[in-house]
Amino acid sequence: MNFYGAAEEDTADIYQSLLQVREMFDKVGTPSFFGDNMCAIGRNMAFARDQKFMTAFQDNARDVADENKMWRLHTYCWAGRSALDLPGDFVECGVFHGFYSAILLQYLDFAAVGKRMYLFDTFRGLHEKYSTDEERASVGNAYALGADWHEEVRARFASYSNVDVIKGLVPDVLVETSPERIAFLHLDMNAGAAEVGALEVLFDRVVDGGLVLMDDYGRCENSELHYALNTWMTAHAHPILELPTGQGLVIKRK
Repeated sequence: MNFYGAAEEDTADIYQSLLQVREMFDKVGTPSFFGDNMCAIGRNMAFARDQKFMTAFQDNARDVADENKMWRLHTYCWAGRSALDLPGDFVECGVFHGFYSAILLQYLDFAAVGKRMYLFDTFRGLHEKYSTDEERASVGNAYALGADWHEEVRARFASYSNVDVIKGLVPDVLVETSPERIAFLHLDMNAGAAEVGALEVLFDRVVDGGLVLMDDYGRCENSELHYALNTWMTAHAHPILELPTGQGLVIKRK
């Protein structure tokens, strides 16, 4: 069980109470999910019985923080699977070390599909050109501008001939290299200006019925990003569906 966003000493009592609640539902056999700042009780959670998804998830999750993103990753994989029959390629802006991408590619047997996946990132963290001081502070040391992990991610996906790992500053790099048609666009840069900039370049290329999934849209700690995305999508007549996982979803309609 993993919760975050407040100092541990301030949430210790709440955390222990949630553990007791989870144990109570476990005893009576009621399915429950406690993690990733989400509590869900009495849900079917059929994705936990999807052996292909769970294998991909378990093969790539490295710690408790990863494991607690299971519901979020199910949503991400659902969006990718839903886009397979649409014309166009997949684009991900914000890759970090490739945890999400690795699960999706394995789950979809992506090496065998007739699409390309474009993975865009600075591979060094948030850049001040397209992020605020607050956004850079909110991601902490994990995403702070520092070491370069581009080669690590390239090596991780070297076995896929249809995956391009592209180092560059989004949205600037998108003007230089990005597909003309997009079936699935995933935004996970934790910075409003960067994600809106990506939409400015790419949204018109998303095909009719294409999916745009925004990883941090619904999270309180990403309030600047939420406002920026909401303002942009509303102005473009595509209201965002806020999901309990903290993600936001848009299905493109022309």
